[in-house]
Amino acid sequence: MLDDTGSASPTKPHGGSLHRRVLATLVAAALGLAGAELVTRAFARFGGELGAELARFDPLRARFAPHGDFGYREWPNHPYPFGNGTVAYSNSMAYRGPEVAWEKPADAYRIVLLGESTTHGFGVEDDQTIDAFMRAELAARHPGRRFEVVNLALGGYDAYQIFERMRTDGVRLRPDLVIVNSGINDVRNAQFPDLEIPGPDRRTLIWEDDLARLRADLKRGGPGAWTRIRHHLFLARLPGFARAQMQTKEAVARLRSVEPYPDAVEYFAYYVERTADLADEIAADLVLSTPASALAHYDPRSMSFRGYWIIDAETTEAYRRLLARRMREIAQARSRRGRRVPYLSHDLPPDHFLDDCHLTAEGNRAVARRFVEAAAPFIAETLRERAAVAPPPAKRS
Repeated sequence: MLDDTGSASPTKPHGGSLHRRVLATLVAAALGLAGAELVTRAFARFGGELGAELARFDPLRARFAPHGDFGYREWPNHPYPFGNGTVAYSNSMAYRGPEVAWEKPADAYRIVLLGESTTHGFGVEDDQTIDAFMRAELAARHPGRRFEVVNLALGGYDAYQIFERMRTDGVRLRPDLVIVNSGINDVRNAQFPDLEIPGPDRRTLIWEDDLARLRADLKRGGPGAWTRIRHHLFLARLPGFARAQMQTKEAVARLRSVEPYPDAVEYFAYYVERTADLADEIAADLVLSTPASALAHYDPRSMSFRGYWIIDAETTEAYRRLLARRMREIAQARSRRGRRVPYLSHDLPPDHFLDDCHLTAEGNRAVARRFVEAAAPFIAETLRERAAVAPPPAKRS
């Protein structure tokens, strides 16, 4: 086209054509994102264990609830399925097992269990846990008496998390007896030098990224926009999911190669002592226990992806024994000071284990019997004391 001077003038794009191109680009982008979302969801459903992990990587459905500044516990009234098909159910008070009143009934003898997944009951049904078998055993031994066994243990807990659960929930329950069954997860803390005491040392905290986000959401009054987007769009979860997978691989690689530091033993001991102090403050009796370990039956050089191992079976078992010895020393020292504190270790046959430390129903039954035996002198003493102060029965007219 020529202008008035005879020169060619540039062709101006038609407005409708530009709008159509922009719209087509946006539609193509939307279709591409929709297709990518469908592929991601298909992987989450049919992609095996990795796909299932992506499906669970939902910021609004975190596995555990934040508890205090650094702790965590179960969500109330929530199922926790295990890989072997069994399921743990939490109650409205956020622990596994029958609910009790926060205020202990006058006629009840109450026991609080503290520990890790081995005490919580990994891989067994709710009626096959240590606390369930303890309730049955106590009822058989003391017909007509009222016993409550509260299981405040949870997977992933180390000595610090156990102390936190005792401080916040255990003390409030005012138990007559506290049983601490611990010494598996603290092995993972052996990868860190110069652990901060008192802590918590932030390097020892697990799932802290998710828990910190949940704490921020609670302070804000609800989840933020990005959290809601990741809840609805699997595609938006991929960057965080990939980062979490990489961090897990790096952590396992570090646990397989790092020379274990001794600091974790005293970190463990510090929080066992603090938990014991809390029991003293509420005049509760105390039993200390090391969970059973099957690693003596493993190939010494066998390795595991589990985050509570360090280097190999032999090294992990050696560190578990260091923690056990330190716990036994704590029990002995407190007993010498006039506070009777039994210490238990458990030697179980291989067929009582699901893996290196988690027990079958029969394994849990065996541990429950030993706990009841250790509790027997304390129970007898408490029942005698209550009988001595009980008012005499009213005379019949």
